Amino acid sequence: MTAAPDRRAVGPESRESRRRELGRRFRRAVGLTALGTLIPGAGLTRTRNRRLGWALVAVTVVALAALAWFVLTHGVMRSGLALAGRPELLRFAAIAFVVGGLVWCGSIVLTAIRTRPAWLDRTRSRVLAAFTTVMVLLVGGTSYKAAEYATITQDTIQSVFKTNTTGTTEGPQLAEGEDPWANTPRVNILLLGSDAGVGRTGTRTDSMIVASINTHTGNTVLISLPRNLQYVPIPKKSPLRQLYPSGVYGKPYCIRQQKDSSDGCLLNAIWTEADQWAANHPGSYPGVASPGRETIRDVISEVVGLKLDHTVVIDLKGFVQLVDAMGGVEINVRTGAYGGRLPIGGHVVNGKVVGVNGYFEPGLQHLDGYHALWYARTRAADDDYARMGRQRCVIKAVVNQVNPAAMLAKYADIARIAKDNIYTDIPGQNLSAYVDLIERVQQAKITSVALDPKHGVNTASPDFAVIRKAIEKALNPPKPKPKPAGTATHETVAPETSTPSPTPTPTPSGTAGLTNEDEC
Repeated sequence: MTAAPDRRAVGPESRESRRRELGRRFRRAVGLTALGTLIPGAGLTRTRNRRLGWALVAVTVVALAALAWFVLTHGVMRSGLALAGRPELLRFAAIAFVVGGLVWCGSIVLTAIRTRPAWLDRTRSRVLAAFTTVMVLLVGGTSYKAAEYATITQDTIQSVFKTNTTGTTEGPQLAEGEDPWANTPRVNILLLGSDAGVGRTGTRTDSMIVASINTHTGNTVLISLPRNLQYVPIPKKSPLRQLYPSGVYGKPYCIRQQKDSSDGCLLNAIWTEADQWAANHPGSYPGVASPGRETIRDVISEVVGLKLDHTVVIDLKGFVQLVDAMGGVEINVRTGAYGGRLPIGGHVVNGKVVGVNGYFEPGLQHLDGYHALWYARTRAADDDYARMGRQRCVIKAVVNQVNPAAMLAKYADIARIAKDNIYTDIPGQNLSAYVDLIERVQQAKITSVALDPKHGVNTASPDFAVIRKAIEKALNPPKPKPKPAGTATHETVAPETSTPSPTPTPTPSGTAGLTNEDEC
């Protein structure tokens, strides 16, 4: 009977062989642990737990193949938005990331245990343990962030993208297939800039723009409504008719009671008026989350003569943060309507501009959120109507320059900004379709309807039939007549005349102006 070899009695060659074998097994343990970090279960396929390893590999391959097929057939952006628009899938994804991450981390630890040599020295044992810990932290951290992003997305979608619970509109009915807009020729979106915030009473909508988009071409008409538009029509269904039975905002109550108010009975005061009426008359707006928002939407729909499909409201802080998130915006800064530099900040007191924090210098500039906001808001050096033109310019710049893919890098910040500062009734499941629509708008033409005195609109005594006629002409312009070669194309045209003019000029009384291109 042969005696077992004594490990303590080994020669130099045996010790060297053992050292080399130990190094090989250590490298194998590190390599398989790293492989298990790259592909769940792959390291276990070379251990006694190979069946478990192959099962994890198979699940991973099937999941990745299904994901790759979906992304290839729908595109990266569509795929992400398809997931984002379905809260139940986001909840499932968050759970899957957590469970999958735990299983993956467990397989890494098990791989390290199964492949660790039994007689490994203390130094290499510590190295292997540290390496395994780093791999577990890498996978666990990634899984945690993925689950966090899924949860943030679910929370943001449910907070921001709400369907209208009042039944006033269901929005456009999107089609199935490659083009969701195939059955919807036009969509009208109300864009409201709200000045609600700390230190302000009520909500005033100093920026009110209807974006009417041809869904097939992307051509867009921006209709700016003056904040000081008076005697606007109140829809018959509005509870505010109880206060203004004439159906006209300002007759007779407002003239008697608010004639000394700076807001008067202007269009931008309706939100606050409706909220105050609802607060004093509980139950007057049943099932309506925001009476002011609902009322201003209905009134503007009456003014422009269009059915508004959706509303988007962003407050001042949210606008600043969003522009900063997209890295700023390039704007060709102009002088004021009267030729002077535009102030940053400031307001008029007794005919003098006070509180100015600086001035905009004319020319192409890269503006951050703060300065882009003030370029759109300032009116101390000119008037509301010039400000409306600058607001349209800023909107055009943001639409044309925003890069949805690039903004994904700041996804968590943007989600927080949207949740805190933006409201819209666009359903979350329609996000993919609206991203497609924005891409079409970026490649198309944006024109404007100017409802101001320069273009024949008397804001103190407006003719809404004339306003609606101008808007209709902007949405359905007559086909241009063939022109001789070499004829210049002009930028501005008045709807009531066929004579083009190279610069904006006052139109005759009783007409409204169509501006093909703002001076941006």
